[in-house]
Amino acid sequence: MRPAIARRMALLLLCLAPLALAAPQIDEPAPPLKGRLFSGADFDLAALRGKVVLVNFYSSYCKRCAFEIGTLEAFYEERRAEGFEVVAIGVDDAADRHRVERMLGIYNLPGMMAQELTESGFASRYPTPTAFIVDRDGVLRHRITGGKIPSHYRELVLPLLAR
Repeated sequence: MRPAIARRMALLLLCLAPLALAAPQIDEPAPPLKGRLFSGADFDLAALRGKVVLVNFYSSYCKRCAFEIGTLEAFYEERRAEGFEVVAIGVDDAADRHRVERMLGIYNLPGMMAQELTESGFASRYPTPTAFIVDRDGVLRHRITGGKIPSHYRELVLPLLAR
């Protein structure tokens, strides 16, 4: 390999290394996540310790997101009293904030825009939908990419609620 190419590759790896380290890791403490919900309430993932939290990166243009949102709403309503919480993070462009807010409002799901987060250890964008499940101790337990069906929630969330 030419020395110039090798130097460029080494520089690229050095630049990308912090991004790899910043990615949320399963079985590690959940990264920080703070912002203001569409309702106007402040949100701090760390303040939800003691609850099981599903952090769902969502887009109002995503067909899979539209497919799963009703299922998510139903599961949230069924399990909220047991300590299950949801926050949907809209990754749409800022100009489409109203679409995300309207859709989440229809389904009674708390949410906010990724661009409006005040602190986040998560990436600013994920393929949508992508969800992370945080246990009662604040540990990241699962990452699910793609549309989720009811069995996903039963298999991954119910054991965490039982603890």
